[in-house]
Amino acid sequence: MNKLQGIIKNIQTHEGISLIDIAIGEDEFSSLIINSNTTDEYIKLGNSVYLLFKETEVSVKNYHPEFHKKRKNKIVTVVKNIRKGTILSEIQFNYKNKIITAIILTRLLNELDLQINNKAIVILRTQEILLSKTD
Repeated sequence: MNKLQGIIKNIQTHEGISLIDIAIGEDEFSSLIINSNTTDEYIKLGNSVYLLFKETEVSVKNYHPEFHKKRKNKIVTVVKNIRKGTILSEIQFNYKNKIITAIILTRLLNELDLQINNKAIVILRTQEILLSKTD
């Protein structure tokens, strides 16, 4: 499970569902959660939270210089390690000195032709980012 720490910047709630905007530095993320008594404790503006997401829920694209960082859930990373398998491959990315791990199809890895120290774009789906209170 990947884990990043950010600050809640905006909360939009309707009929028991909340769309939470979180900032990690200048990067913006969104998470869609179902409200409960336990989430009400820590889902507050300005609170620090962990963003949790599975390795299999990370999408990867090649970096392009015209990439715009202002898109939510889309970040620039650097490839740190690649473990290539027959069907699945694991890629580790450096993001703000934290490791993000992705597990993708090896044929996609071959198409992307990612190499260690290359920049890459990591994309997270809003409904796949879970939130947790910090320690």
